[in-house]
Amino acid sequence: PVESGSERVLKEIMHKPLNLSIVTRVTNDCRELGFYTNVNILIGLPGETKKDIADARAFLKTMNANWFLIFCATPLVGSEMYEICREKNYLKGSYIDFDYKKANVETEDFTAEYIQEMAYIMNLELNFVENSDFRLGDYATALKGFENAIRAKSDHALAYYYAAQCHERLANQGKAAQYRESAKAAAEKPFWWNYLDMFNITL
Repeated sequence: PVESGSERVLKEIMHKPLNLSIVTRVTNDCRELGFYTNVNILIGLPGETKKDIADARAFLKTMNANWFLIFCATPLVGSEMYEICREKNYLKGSYIDFDYKKANVETEDFTAEYIQEMAYIMNLELNFVENSDFRLGDYATALKGFENAIRAKSDHALAYYYAAQCHERLANQGKAAQYRESAKAAAEKPFWWNYLDMFNITL
């Protein structure tokens, strides 16, 4: 439960006594000991800024965690966040949706749509483009994550793309070719065009 990659957000907004240098050490130790690490991250808190999110992205890309779970901050009734949002009229719409994948907070610094989009971009960036298992050459472990994503979203162009690269490096040429074709088929959907361009991926 790292919750943020921004020192300022951790200290000034979440009031969480967590040193990011310790987070780095713990994730490295876990990898060395063979423990698989999922890291939970929240974005979209009242008081958080776009710069904080950019700082968090930069730090999180340096972590060697296996997988990141990116959530949109959601105000729970009775929490400090809920009271702040109610007092400052930050809640979008007339109800609170307890879906941590759906942003429903807007402040002077960001819109709900921005947080929603950034959560997805960070998911693609940290779990696929900058995947630490892939980067460190642990292609078998990276492949498990990519194939889990394919099971969850059967038209996931980036998951197929990186899974194909894993299979190629693991000398599974037939499966690599199959996944490359699946990536190309998925990428025909306009949904993926902006993300492929964003990360400079050519299929």
